[in-house]
Parts: sequence; structure tokens; C-alpha cells
Amino acid sequence: MNITKRNNAYRIRVFCGKQESGTSKFFTQTIRFDDPRFDGLTPKKRDKVAETIATEFEREVNSFATLPNISFKSFAEKWFRDYAEIQQAITTRERYEDFKERTYDAIGNMRMDKIKTIHIQEFINSLSKPGVNKSNPEKGLAYKTIKHYRSFISEVFDYAIRIEMLSKNPCVNVKLPPPTYTKKKIYTPEQAIEFVELLYSEAPLKYQLFASIAIICGLRRSEIVGLRYNDINIEKQILRIERAANYSRKNKEMYVGNTKTESSSRIIKLPQVIIDIFLKYKTQEIYQKTFMGIEHSDNDFLFCDTTYSNIMYNGMPYNYLKKMCKRNGIDFYGIHSMRHFVASIMIAKGTDVKTVADILGHSNPNTTLSIYSHAFDEYKARATNEIVDTLNLSKKYCSNQ
Repeated sequence: MNITKRNNAYRIRVFCGKQESGTSKFFTQTIRFDDPRFDGLTPKKRDKVAETIATEFEREVNSFATLPNISFKSFAEKWFRDYAEIQQAITTRERYEDFKERTYDAIGNMRMDKIKTIHIQEFINSLSKPGVNKSNPEKGLAYKTIKHYRSFISEVFDYAIRIEMLSKNPCVNVKLPPPTYTKKKIYTPEQAIEFVELLYSEAPLKYQLFASIAIICGLRRSEIVGLRYNDINIEKQILRIERAANYSRKNKEMYVGNTKTESSSRIIKLPQVIIDIFLKYKTQEIYQKTFMGIEHSDNDFLFCDTTYSNIMYNGMPYNYLKKMCKRNGIDFYGIHSMRHFVASIMIAKGTDVKTVADILGHSNPNTTLSIYSHAFDEYKARATNEIVDTLNLSKKYCSNQ
């Protein structure tokens, strides 16, 4: 190992054996002088800290020295321990753990450095064939599930590249099977009105508030469950989304984590109707807590179980609303469909794609365009008719007038 100072930075270089060509292989790491670990240190003390960092880097490199010969299964298990358990959301990690069996059967015993694009492509292709889907043997896995399989394998290889064990990811050129599109069930304005009227006439305040936020603001279910009282600012009439709550199948409990993407942390303007329901609900909950001898805090979660000791299970709103609609003979398309309804109404009213993406918390407007391309196409088609109407051409020149 050697460490040198270069252009306001330390360059650490660790020898890691020979490559197939016979040339020496080195791992390198650069640490700038403005690294937070050097804050407030004199140059001499900074040198000492850099030596400590270099020693730790050398230890990590040595532990990876034999990894090019490791099998995909062994390295993936290492990835789960060293990366996924620390960096990934629990639901994502649990999904990938479900993928182990099929993936390991296909490429688990192959050496990481010997796996090529064709091996992964063959595995991905096999997932769409009849008989793979256990719940429906006549079909293969869903397009979205196959996409997640590729993501799992790709993330393992990305990690191998980050630690400089490999130089390229064989998943890059792997193609997914053509998707089979099914039309989303989205509430029409008439259906939404019918649902809201039933909601306000029959549902408890908890579900009135929950469903109102879903069908007016378009939040994800996990984002609503993760709300705290102080996320709603009465004076400014805004809602701040900063976290999400999901259910862990492995631990059999709810947990609170980050929002789906960085862009999912956002602020939404609230209409007065949600503010009014929120104030009624808050008054009711404070009264109930006081009756039970529980002190209320605005840092408490908005939706809890009946003991106020845990976050509400995220399946409860769905179950209640589904039963309510069934009793009254009206359609219930699920909570996520309410999010689609919000998007479709905004698009129909001419809201630009950037604003729609910001409100929904999409990381990129292209995501919004991809999901709601049909709705945008319909809006663009209507736009040309509006020009014709403005010019009063229909009455003058159209043969069917």
C-alpha cells in the first residue's frame, strides 16, 4: 500500500494481485483535503487520519482479493449482508430475497467473472414462459416482476463494480420481454363523486381523512400511513410528505422509512375540506387519548391502531373502504387507483407534466409521461379541437354541422 498527496488530496493505492494478462492490479481511492473527516485538523493530524483510512481501505481490498473467483450465490449473499441490509428499504430487500431461489438455480453456481449477458438473458426469457407462475400455471411471471428480477441481478453486479471487483455489468444489454398492457381501472368523475358522498355519509373520520388525502392529493398509501400531525400546517394549509410506512412480511410489523424516491419528499397545498376533516379528527383523537390516559403530541403518527402504540396497519383502509363500497353496491378500484384519478383529472384540466410529476412525487417527468401517456394524448387531441372552436370553423366549414 502507498499513500501520496496530490492536488489537495490523498491518493491511496493498494496492490491486489495479477490480472489475466500478467499486469499488476491495483485498487485506488482518492480523499480530498476538504473531506469532513479532516475538519478542524492540522496538516500533521490530517496525515495521521489519512493513514488510518488507508489502512482500513487496504483491509477491505484484501478481503475482496479472491472475490473474482466467487460464485454469484456467494457474492449475492455477501451483497445482502454488506449492502442491502444497510442501504435498501425493507420491502425491496424482502422482494429480492424472494427472488433468490429461481436466480440461484439459474446462475447461482456460476463464477461472477464468467457470467455473460447471454446467461442472464436466457434466465430472464425463461421467466415469461408458461408454468413459471405458481398462482397461474398457464402464464409466466408479470412484466413488472421480471423487471424486478433483472434489477436484483443488476444491483449485485453494480456492487461488484463499485468495489472494483469487476469492470462491467452484464445486465446492461439484457432485454425484457414485451410488456402486456392492461388498462388501469380509474374512477370516472361520476364514480368519484359517488364514492366521496358515501365516504362522508358513512365512514368514520379516520377513513374520511385517509381517503380524502388519497383521492384529492394523490398520495401513495405508504405516504399517508407515514404522516404525523405536524406534517399538516393549518395556517399555511400545506401538507409535508417526508416519510413512508410499509409492512414487513418477515418481521410481521409496520416500519417507517424514507419516501420512495428523493422527489417523493414534497409539499402539497391542501384544500379547505381536508383541513376541516383533519381538525375534527384531531379533536376526536385527542379526546380519545385523554380518556385512555395517553398524552397527545403533534409528533404522533396521524393514523395509529386502537391502542395508539403502533402505526395503523396499511391494509386497514383498503379493507374498510372495500367492504363499505360492497355494502352499498358501488365500485371500489383500490387506493392506488385514487392516485391515478388525481393524475387523470389534472391532465384533463391542462396541468403541465412537470406539475403533475411534482404533485405525485415522481422522480422524473418522463415517468409521469410513461404512466399517463394515453391521458396526455387525449388532452392533446382535445387541444386541437379547442383551436377549431376558437376560430369558429366547425359551424362554417364542417360537413356534419
